[in-house]
Amino acid sequence: MRLWQNSLPLRLAVITGSVFITVLFAALFASYMTTDYLLKSSLDSSLTSLAQSIADSWSDKGWSQELSTDKEVQQQLYIQVIDSQGKIVHSSTQGILPVNDDLLQLALQGRESFTDSLESFSNAAYERSYERHGSHGHREHLNASSLPDWLRPFWPEEGGMRILYWPLTKGKAGNYVLQVGSPVTNNADMLYNLRKILLMISLGAVMVVAAISAYLVWSTFKPLRKIITVAKSIDANTLTSRINVPVRDATLNHLVDVLNAMLKRLEAAFMTQTRFVNDAAHDLRTPLSALRSELEIALRQKRSEKEYVQALKGCLTEVDYMSSLTDNLLALARFDSGLQMQFTESVALGPILQKVNSELGDFAEQTQVSVIINIENDIRVDCNPLAIERLLRNLLHNSIRYTPAGGLIELFLRERVGLGGDEGVELVIKDTGIGIHPQDLPHIFDRFYRSDGARRRDGGGSGLGLSICQSIVKNHEGTIEIQSERGKGTCVTIWLPCGQHL
Repeated sequence: MRLWQNSLPLRLAVITGSVFITVLFAALFASYMTTDYLLKSSLDSSLTSLAQSIADSWSDKGWSQELSTDKEVQQQLYIQVIDSQGKIVHSSTQGILPVNDDLLQLALQGRESFTDSLESFSNAAYERSYERHGSHGHREHLNASSLPDWLRPFWPEEGGMRILYWPLTKGKAGNYVLQVGSPVTNNADMLYNLRKILLMISLGAVMVVAAISAYLVWSTFKPLRKIITVAKSIDANTLTSRINVPVRDATLNHLVDVLNAMLKRLEAAFMTQTRFVNDAAHDLRTPLSALRSELEIALRQKRSEKEYVQALKGCLTEVDYMSSLTDNLLALARFDSGLQMQFTESVALGPILQKVNSELGDFAEQTQVSVIINIENDIRVDCNPLAIERLLRNLLHNSIRYTPAGGLIELFLRERVGLGGDEGVELVIKDTGIGIHPQDLPHIFDRFYRSDGARRRDGGGSGLGLSICQSIVKNHEGTIEIQSERGKGTCVTIWLPCGQHL
């Protein structure tokens, strides 16, 4: 039972083999029944034709005449005439047929009918027949029960003699009935031989089907076994490997493509994780080294109060950077863990945008950058207010930082319908800054990625801000797009659904 439950090839072989064998047996049984029907129909047609011929040539002369039939036919058939009382008035030389009263009455009413019989007659019946019919009684009675036992359960259903009751409507003083009987031994032999042939065919077919089913299942699962073997050999150190098993089956080809795509995603995830760990270690090591250097220099000799203050300010700058970096790493860790944000129903975005602009106002004034905000009506959305505030702060801070003095930043907040027809809001931050190089644009959401490729922090930031922005938008089931042209500025477009989260 456990092997049956745990082995798909075994179940498939047994099921397919069973279906084939069932269909084969059904076809063989149908052929046998068809042959049986054709043999019986052929015999019935022969008996009907003979009875019609005898009835057409029969007259009401004395019963001593021979019935008008061919000698060879008389040797193969049993023919007799009975009256309305069931008395035999004439019979052929082969023997006397049994009489069924019900079928006799039907024939007297003008309806012909067939029956099968295996009856044998007692001596008393023989003597009564002799007394009733004279010399005809000396003929041998039909003893169909002497047929072999293996013939009885088969065609015909109840015996080895097929008998036709045919009405004769003209006679001496009343109606008569013609009986024509034929042994079915030859037909039964034919069916018996057919059964033996079909049995041998069945046994051979079972073995052939079993062998073919086993071979087909084995050959079908052979590529799958190869795929499993190759997949087992791939680990964290060999994620660059791919499953290259040539198969002709479309389903297995699709499976190979899916597995290779999964391996590609795993490879990218491992590479991202490795790069993330290396970058995080580097960015944490740098402020720690700077902090250590500041402290060591300050402690080498006695310093003035101003020098100590300057050293402490430098240490505080590094601590602030480490604190910001740690917060960003923790935020990304929460996003990567799949934890769902807590959303607040119907939050007004205008006040959040005004708050962020107020917080960064001093920074914009220092860099001599103008910020213009355009808000349509009172736009609300189901969101996490703190996450949206962090999103806007990161994007606006980047725009101010990379926009030269005298530049302009425009913020648009308006209602927009998404591509899927969902209602939502659109936030656009457009600046006249230095822009992003085309080769850097595909990587701007990568963690720790910096457009200059350097590891200096004089330009500000750790390379995690845009990654955090993308994660926040995805958690709100929105979209974020960045279009930029070098030397002309950058445009960030964010779309958020209105009522997806309650």
